[in-house]
Amino acid sequence: MTEKRRDKRIKEEDRVAIEASPPGAPNSSLIINAFTKDISLTGARIWTDLLFPLNSKLNLTLYLSRSRQLVRIRGIVKWQKECYDGLHEIGVHFQHVIPDVLMALINHFYGKEEGIPTEVNRGRTT
Repeated sequence: MTEKRRDKRIKEEDRVAIEASPPGAPNSSLIINAFTKDISLTGARIWTDLLFPLNSKLNLTLYLSRSRQLVRIRGIVKWQKECYDGLHEIGVHFQHVIPDVLMALINHFYGKEEGIPTEVNRGRTT
């Protein structure tokens, strides 16, 4: 079975702080510590001890250990499942609104070791 993903996924465990409003309390927020299982330019698979409802809007702070970057980004829960021992897995689609955030993720994935892919280089002159 082949995956139909647009972007390359990297299996990587990075710390994530998730800020969201708890169900029934839209004017308050809580912060949950979690971690990624894999990540791409467009989203992440996150393990957490709190199950977020589908279409929940989350504010994420990603601590990208390999590139030593801190990235703040918004995301929407697209899928969810219960795993085991109180852990849940959620699929979060990133909402890129700030070009600097997108560039930080590109640099994290395609740093100096791998080079930036041709699609990202379009329009650049050297």
